[in-house]
Amino acid sequence: MIAPKIPDNEEERIAELYQLNILDTEAEKDFDEVVELASIICEVPISLVSLIDRNRQWFKAKKGVEVESSPREYSFCGHAINQNKLFVIEDASKDSRFHDNPFVNEDPNVRFYAGMPLVSQKGFNLGTLCVLDSVPKKLTQHQIKALEILSNQVSKLIELRDKKQQLEEKVDKIAKQNDQLQDLNKMNTEMTSIISHDLRAPVSSVLSYFNSEYFKNSTHEELLELLPVIKQSIKGVSNLIENLLEWSQSVGEFKLEPLLLYEYLIESVMLSQAEANKKNITFKTDLEEDIKVLADASMLHFIIRNLIGNAVKFTENGVILISTKRGVDNKVSISVKDNGIGIPETLKNRIIKGDKKITTQGTQKEKGSGLGLKLINEFLQKHHSTLKIESEENVGSTFSFTLMLA
Repeated sequence: MIAPKIPDNEEERIAELYQLNILDTEAEKDFDEVVELASIICEVPISLVSLIDRNRQWFKAKKGVEVESSPREYSFCGHAINQNKLFVIEDASKDSRFHDNPFVNEDPNVRFYAGMPLVSQKGFNLGTLCVLDSVPKKLTQHQIKALEILSNQVSKLIELRDKKQQLEEKVDKIAKQNDQLQDLNKMNTEMTSIISHDLRAPVSSVLSYFNSEYFKNSTHEELLELLPVIKQSIKGVSNLIENLLEWSQSVGEFKLEPLLLYEYLIESVMLSQAEANKKNITFKTDLEEDIKVLADASMLHFIIRNLIGNAVKFTENGVILISTKRGVDNKVSISVKDNGIGIPETLKNRIIKGDKKITTQGTQKEKGSGLGLKLINEFLQKHHSTLKIESEENVGSTFSFTLMLA
């Protein structure tokens, strides 16, 4: 037996084959009909669309055989792709290249083979349209011509299939861009409303005060008494701007990646520690340090930071517990539990819906941006998760959600 010669342009040929994304794909009617027709025209029991991979020949369409592929070293098609015309073996048992080939001496006992190369647009022989029989045979001129025409059609089918895939990818990309544009437009409308009301109101209030006669006539002591109020108002504006910026960034690329959950939780605790100390709040944790989750980094940071920040906002002289627990379906549950002032039932229902901004004052009259919980709900939806809330007024609240383990 003589193994097929490797073409001189093998690397480029293989690259072209792989780029077409056809190997190991499902059967397709167009290809199946071609091998059926080739078998009828050439009056043979076996017909194949065979693509030559590095170490195998894989059958995109087949008639008369059950296997999906076979070793390249035994293939007749491996020989056929080394020329640009019909490759014919009338009796393999008498051919020095094939007489001791396993496919000749064992099932399917090949005697006759005829294969026409399948040529890509760039001129690479990707495989063959071939017909086989277990008895010696000769093709008529009409059968040869028909086989050449059919192989040409298969080559075009491969190219058309690739073009169709490229077009579908472009359509999907345009659809995603359209969805993104709609999201941007929606965000722009909401952001304009927020800026015109929530952002302008406190700024206008502070400016009006500084421009008033009351400010001009106030004593130094009276001005000092108003500084905490002004500071709180400016802090609220700063918080709103920060949330608006994070919201705008979230409309961009959503990227899931393995993230070490412990690092994000501990970082958020440390960021909230100073504010917690002012309110005599103790942080406790029950965390597994090695848990990795699939999440978008910026969104995960926002969700955790806001949930811990909210717990601090609505708690005083209390304890906040941050915990993780592995669950079913390859998920982990993350919860933030406080023993603060709790949430009224009517407000809890509004938070769960997540369709409107919700802002309430904290235990020390801290003002929120009203965007935190709205964005948490939006970000969790992207992660196929939801925010679960358990709360009782004057007892405390637990906010939890799940993420997929990486």
